[in-house]
Amino acid sequence: MKIKVVSKKSIIIALLCIFIPVFCIIACAGTVAHAVYTGKDEFFSGTIVVDAGHGGIDGGVVGSAGVKESDINLKLAKILREELTSQNFKVVMTREDENALSNVKRIDMQKRKEIILAAAPIAVISLHVNRFSDSSRRGVQVFYDDTLRGKDFAVAMQEHLNESVNAVYSGRDDYEAIAGDLYITKCAPVPSIIVECGFISNREDEKLLLDDKFCTYLCQKISEVVSAQTQI
Repeated sequence: MKIKVVSKKSIIIALLCIFIPVFCIIACAGTVAHAVYTGKDEFFSGTIVVDAGHGGIDGGVVGSAGVKESDINLKLAKILREELTSQNFKVVMTREDENALSNVKRIDMQKRKEIILAAAPIAVISLHVNRFSDSSRRGVQVFYDDTLRGKDFAVAMQEHLNESVNAVYSGRDDYEAIAGDLYITKCAPVPSIIVECGFISNREDEKLLLDDKFCTYLCQKISEVVSAQTQI
């Protein structure tokens, strides 16, 4: 039988033909994995609009200490912006000082809508302070649009705030998110909610709303829900 002698050069060429394609496959796989990871980061970063309710001549409700709701809302909005920014969200505020966007309420609300639409957010959170005829009523309550678009977001927010805030500070954890015909929650086709951060008609809630430590804690809890919801 005749034995065919294979040269070293032929062996080297054969090995290169095997290893070069394998190397290319591994390199491409690494590139794809990196692309998926980068895309994931981009997905989780998004814009949140934080709306500080009222402002200017529209001060909202007033507590026994004479503090206007609009001032409390603005303080909370700035704290929430810091919390969300620390979670890698971009935050757009509808107002950043004590002024309203117009002295005419209808125009003020329209300008807020324009800001929301221009921001193209993934969610909208409007911050307010509650008032009720029964001064014993207290706690944080969440509202959403009656189209139900923000229902899941609102329910998740209310449940978390019941457990982490209401149960701890007001002794109750049975609030339910409430649907309503609310202008600010209908400005954009994204989950939009109103968080009534406490009852200024209750002296204990009023003290909490004037306490920077509590306000920071509350905004941290709101931020936690935003982060959790965007990862679903």
